[in-house]
Amino acid sequence: AVHAAIETALLARMAGQELTVDTLIEAFHWSWDSLVGTIGKWNKEATTPETTIPMGETMVNVWYQEVFPYLAPVGVEQYFEFVLFENEARRITLTGTRDLDESDLTWDWKTGQHDREYLIRRNDLQSMIYTLARAHERGDLESPQPFRYCYLTNGEVEIIDVTRTPQDWAALVPLCNSIADTIEAKLPSWPLRYDGWKCSDDWCPNWANCRGKYLGVGSKPANW
Repeated sequence: AVHAAIETALLARMAGQELTVDTLIEAFHWSWDSLVGTIGKWNKEATTPETTIPMGETMVNVWYQEVFPYLAPVGVEQYFEFVLFENEARRITLTGTRDLDESDLTWDWKTGQHDREYLIRRNDLQSMIYTLARAHERGDLESPQPFRYCYLTNGEVEIIDVTRTPQDWAALVPLCNSIADTIEAKLPSWPLRYDGWKCSDDWCPNWANCRGKYLGVGSKPANW
């Protein structure tokens, strides 16, 4: 719903219109009303609609006041699709939708928590893929591309800038090929990983049949 409000403002600006923050709050509520019934799991900071709505309104307001005045959009919710790798055995195509394109910068809006900045700069795949998509569109695969995360967590703006290079993009090829190898191998199960934030009873629907067999279901392990 926060993304929908931001999208509304940016599309209006591209069309030569400037919307008020009250209009964006209305857009937030319209989107929220259409989505709230689909939410199956609430996060620990916002466990009910009553606590979530004020935080969403705060995020929209702080974005409008501190970020929106400086933006010059050339693309909003921009779909992309490109071939990363192709040989006689397989073709790997990457697709996605970028939140905001400026002429020299790609933005992405986030409302949740984030890893430490050095981990984002080291490992973040989204910024690698989105900047490579723009590099393809520009016909320039040799120049570094800037990418910016705008976090609105807890109603405060936090900016994390990342620059991606041709070396980053080249390293995507063996990574995606290794994923393709795993899929095509038709293994009885994929290798388990416990290092992601989704590996918890809060977020993984298979927790009870996997790690939860040993650590328990329904509450956090005492040593976490």
